[in-house]
Amino acid sequence: MLGLPYIKFIYILNILNKINKKILCFILEKKLFIIKGVNQQETLWYNVVGFPHNHSYNKGSSETTCDITYNFYEYYNLMPEHKKKINKKFLEWFIGFTEGDGSFIVSKNKVYFDITQNLNDVQVLYYIKKELGFGKVLFRTEKDRNVAVFYVTSKENFTRLMAIFNGNLSTKYKKEQFRVWLDTYNKQYGVNLIFKDKLVKPCLFSGWISGFSDAEGCFYGRVKSCLTSRLRRAPHLTFQVSQKEIYIVKTIRDIFLDIDTNNSDLKNIKYDKGWDGWTFHCSSFTKLKVIRNYFSRYELKTKKSLAFKKWCKIHDMVLNKEHLKLEGLNKIDLLTKDINKIYKLKI
Repeated sequence: MLGLPYIKFIYILNILNKINKKILCFILEKKLFIIKGVNQQETLWYNVVGFPHNHSYNKGSSETTCDITYNFYEYYNLMPEHKKKINKKFLEWFIGFTEGDGSFIVSKNKVYFDITQNLNDVQVLYYIKKELGFGKVLFRTEKDRNVAVFYVTSKENFTRLMAIFNGNLSTKYKKEQFRVWLDTYNKQYGVNLIFKDKLVKPCLFSGWISGFSDAEGCFYGRVKSCLTSRLRRAPHLTFQVSQKEIYIVKTIRDIFLDIDTNNSDLKNIKYDKGWDGWTFHCSSFTKLKVIRNYFSRYELKTKKSLAFKKWCKIHDMVLNKEHLKLEGLNKIDLLTKDINKIYKLKI
């Protein structure tokens, strides 16, 4: 057990976090997990009893953790019996992925839930089914293309989804869609679940951005003309994420570029009137290091993970200055074409 001084120290950090102060990163012996440096309401996660740092809660254990970002305690009590522990990292990813590609559907006063993917990414739906321990996957034709759909049925499973999403969403649009979904669920089943009207702010220490990027992000690479280069060509790497909601696009921009959240400028953000949406893009090799480190820790689950690996290889080659030689530049050119082929398969 931790001594009284350590308990007081944790309490002080908790207070500082609540008043939106910036906290440095501490490591307190082996019994305390790393307390991440956070800005404003970003994640502060710590372990007061030496809990393993795989972010899991084991059933039947007397150990407890303090997580002041996501709250999965209600879901813990509703999990399928054959699931022995909560995979917090997965749930964060799942929420982000759902906010990008999932649907809280209301039709004829009944609730439905599904996530639709191209057949080339059907494996991610089976991954979700396995991790949740419930749900089904079907195949259907939709708008002249064949797709796979993960869907949920029964009051019991809808209740589990309520516990996962209620109070844990990060986009304003999905939160309001969920509000209507929950209200319909209450009327459909004659219950009175309370809607938690709050947003969780994404950060570098949760899997939410990874899930959201699996749905709405892209890793691009190309070799383009460059008059200042000896070879007259240079590699160009880009990470981008798109969404109609400017709030969440700007939030992700602020996190990756370490920009003050009170800054209202739209640097690295573009508006596309063609689909009435916003895109955050980053091509700075220095800033891309932060993005790369994040996705190396919180891995992508769709075919975009293949694009990311090739994207990282290009990044390494540029950092090692291999692009300054013709042989290296040609290899990079081939890798960028491989990345484009991966995205073509997803169409």
